Formats: sequence, structure tokens, C-alpha cells
Amino acid sequence: MIRFLFALAILLAAPRSATAQSDINYDVTWDSPEDHYYNVSMEIGGLTNETVDVRMPAWRPGRYVMQNYARYVIGFEAKTAAGKALPFEKIDKDTWRIVTLGENQIVVKYQNYANVLDAGESYLDETEAYLNPISVLMNVSGRMQEPVGLTIQQPANWTVISALKSRGAANSFVAADYHELVDSPFLVSPDVEMLTFETHGATFDIAVQGDWEFDRDRLIADHKAIVEAQIDIIQVVPFSRYLFMYHIVPDQAGHGVEHKNSTSIVLGPSAAMTMPANGGYADGMYRSFLGVASHELFHAWNVERIRPAAMYPTDYSKEQYTTQMWIFEGITDYYADVALHRAGLTTEKGLLSGLAGTVGAFDQDPGRKITSVAMSSFDSWSKQNDAPPGTFYSFYTAGKSMGLFLDMEVRSRTNGERSLDDVFRYLYKKYPEQDRGVPESGFQSALESVSGSSFQSFFDNHIYGTEDVDWEGTMIKGGLTLEQRAGTDPAPWMRVYLGGMTILALDPSGPVGALGLKNGDSFTKIGDTPVTDQASFEAAFSAYAPGDIAKVIFLRDGEEHTVELEIKAAPIQLVLQANPSASDSEDAIRRSWLSGSN
Repeated sequence: MIRFLFALAILLAAPRSATAQSDINYDVTWDSPEDHYYNVSMEIGGLTNETVDVRMPAWRPGRYVMQNYARYVIGFEAKTAAGKALPFEKIDKDTWRIVTLGENQIVVKYQNYANVLDAGESYLDETEAYLNPISVLMNVSGRMQEPVGLTIQQPANWTVISALKSRGAANSFVAADYHELVDSPFLVSPDVEMLTFETHGATFDIAVQGDWEFDRDRLIADHKAIVEAQIDIIQVVPFSRYLFMYHIVPDQAGHGVEHKNSTSIVLGPSAAMTMPANGGYADGMYRSFLGVASHELFHAWNVERIRPAAMYPTDYSKEQYTTQMWIFEGITDYYADVALHRAGLTTEKGLLSGLAGTVGAFDQDPGRKITSVAMSSFDSWSKQNDAPPGTFYSFYTAGKSMGLFLDMEVRSRTNGERSLDDVFRYLYKKYPEQDRGVPESGFQSALESVSGSSFQSFFDNHIYGTEDVDWEGTMIKGGLTLEQRAGTDPAPWMRVYLGGMTILALDPSGPVGALGLKNGDSFTKIGDTPVTDQASFEAAFSAYAPGDIAKVIFLRDGEEHTVELEIKAAPIQLVLQANPSASDSEDAIRRSWLSGSN
């Protein structure tokens, strides 16, 4: 039972962006969309200095590596309002310095190449425009706190969709500042389908772009259930409208980016995203789809509003270092799974199996003994994509594992009266509601304030140190057991999705992907056993034992190929399940954790 009423003082007042006039305005057009170039015109008024610097962001929130978006800019020019050319020079990889010649208003023009369809970049072709302002629109140095305007000159039959509020016309927008603008992606398309629902006084829109056969009522119901489960956690609704923006593509894809009042998600293959019949639990690719949606929605609280002090405000020109990304990304991923279960979309077994897999991946990673959890966050700017083998790991995996551990610790230390949910409610009130970021020690302080006990040794040993975690001891206190078991199946098929016999998606690093197979290849036989679908593909391996060699026969472009796959022994697996010997108090903790009713 929730101990107090929701903070339903929803932020319904119109933001400053709805009415403010702006001296900085962008106009975005395109001529030949098949060439993937946006035309950007940027009017800058209110100038008083001899020079003005305009700069492209070097990275974007949600991806903590340098992106160097200036590489997409061509044809830069600067002119007076009357059209006279102004001198300029490029002073670093991201920045152009313009001599104003005493003018108080100038116009900057350039083209931006947009040919990457993922949630964090921008894209343009004959069928749609996906405009992610962080990768397309420059800012004026020293003036990122001013209101800015944007107009998109789209074809007559195309709809412009964004979480940003329009100003008069449907294609014209104003943001409170540059930060709000680049936190608001745009989908412009003649084919996008919109669904809407309301709950807790807020409106939620679902935009679906792509060829996907889906149950509209089920999609709305599942999103509503996730939204309500997450509002139960934080107990504050910080927006009046939230937008889920989806690109569902035919090829393998999986990428989502969080924003304050929206999320942008690209997923595929669409053929594998079959929705469950008769109201069943979500599974397969559709379960992954809902998992990404749940993860990105939780970011509306954790990282978009509860933010590291090191990124408050964001500086798009350089790295902003923090040891806290395991909290802001990894624990977000923990809550993504917890919310799906509390929403009734996954089974208890499914939730526990997924969490056990994450804990196992983290605990068995050799990098864990070399790199601390804190440094997995801090060093992500330089090592996320390129670190010596076996020395680094994902702060997502670390944080998701630690989220489970800390939730059970807080619950057990408070006899089930408090939880990690309370910690995030505490953080929300202490930091975003007071317009400040979370300091490096803020999360530990929140844990200690909520639980009434010290977490110093935990942070010393397991966050800033690399000592082993007593997973089993803490899970027992939460009415669970975590056991190591030898794997029973080599399961080389586990990272392959088939449509009939054809590969729709596979993990290139998995056992089958390592053989050189790719999307579009079609299996015909495993040994002498014909393959007709996913089930027969998996069943074909039942006759093999570790060490055996299986002949994998497949078609590519109509030509038959044979490769040999050595069957490996399954790795040690962790099994997380309810403890049949739990005391009443321990079992009560497990049940309240699952339901969110502490």
C-alpha cells in the first residue's frame, strides 16, 4: 500500500517556451531529400560584439562518447540581414567565428548531411525526415539559455511530430532555450500513425513510423500499464504530455534515446515483433520492444531530471565526467524490468531470469576485478568503445546488478518499510525540485537517509573497489535464492531470430554469428535434420553434446553453403528464484518488491 498521496501537482503551467520571443531562430528545409541534406538557416539577433561564435555539439546526452557532429556540416556561410557576406574562420573542429562588422543581426546558413537512421542521429529521404536537433543545429556561444525558435518547411501532406510545443503554426516551435530544443527530436512524415491515451492528468502519444502489423488496443494498454507502474515508483508526474516516438524497421536494429518529455526508439526487424495473442505475457522481440520503452520512460525522471551535478547544465563541447552513470543508466535498466513486471507484462520467472542473467554477466566479467563500477562510468568517455580485452565492462550491466542488490538491502535493513523506490523519491525532491544536480556522493547519502544506516563499506568495497559482492546473502534477506548451476544446453541458437528458415536478426558475436552468417541467410539443415522454423532449428541441436561438431547448411543468394559449428559447453548459469525456506518477513519483502506495495 502506498504510504502517501501522489504528488499530482503536475507541471501543467505553460513553460516559458510557449510565449517567449527569440532572437535566435532556425529555419530547416530540404530540396532533394534522397541526397540526405538538410538546409539550415540560422538568424541571430541582439548582437553587440565584434565577433560571434557558433558551434556544433560534440556529443549528445544519452551517449557518453564524443560524436563530432561538425563532420556533417558543409557549405557554411554568414551574411548580414541584407545579404552581404561576412568574414569568418573556423577556430576548432566544432566552432566558426564570424566577424559581425557592427551588424546586430546576421544569418548563418549551411547544409547538414543526415543519413543515419538511429535514435541519436538524424535522417532524411523521400519518405520521412527525422530531425534530431543535437546533430543538426548549431548554438550561439554564451547564449544557450535564451529562447530559440524553429520552423520546419515540410511538404504539404507531411505531419510534424515533436514533444516541443508549437507557436501558432503546426510546423513552428519555440523552446525555452537551446537545451530544450536539442532535447526534442522531430519526426516529419506522411505515413506516421498516432495513438493517444491519458492517465494521471497527463497525455501520452505514441507515434509509429514503419511497416508493422500491430494491435493498437494492446499497444496502448501495454504503454499505459508501464506508465502507471513507473508513476507509482516516483509518485510525481513531471510533464503534461509525453511522446513515445517509434521507427519500426525491417532490418535488425535496437536503439533508444531518452528526452525530458519524449523518447525516440528505432527497433527491428518488424517481422519478429509479433505481439502476444489473447492477452498473454510479452515475449521475444515484443518483450524487448517494451523493455526499451520502459527504460527510456524511466529516464524522464532518472537522468533527465535527477541529473549528475557534473552535467548540470550540459556542456556539449567537451566531456563531462562523473562516476554515477551506473546509477543513471544501469539502475534505470533495473527499473525498466521491474516496471514491466509490476505492469503485468512479464512473469515473476521472466523477471528473475533476466536479472540473474545480468548479475551473472557482471559477476563473471574479468574486467570487474580490474575496473571499479565507479570507473566504468568515469572512463566511459575514452574506453566505452575501445579498451584492452577483459579490462572494461558496461555500466549498464553493473548498475542493473547493483540496483537489485541495493533494493534488497534497503528493504531488508528497514524490515520492508522502505525500498529503492523511496530513494528515488528522495532524490527527486532533493535535487530536481530544488533545481540542482546530484553530487558524486548524493546517491550514497540518499541511501543512508532513507535506510537509516551506513553504506560506506559497500561503496568502498564494491563501487570504488573491486571486491566480490555477497549476492546470495542479500538475496536471502529479500526472500530469494541465487544459485550457480551448470548449464544444460549449449544453446547456440539463443541469439538468432528466424522468420521461417530465414535469419531476421542475430548477434554477430554469438556462436552462429561468429561463423559468418548474416541476416537474410536461410537455414536448410543442421546435420541431417531439416530446418523449417525457429522451433525446429533449436530442436535440431538436441542430439549434440559439448565437443561435437554440427554441420550447419544454409542458403545465401540461392547458393548452398556448409559451415561447421563446434558445440560448446553451456556457461555456468545463475538462477534467481523465490526461496521456499524464506521466513514470513523475508517472503513479505519479496512480494512487496514484486508488487511495488512497500
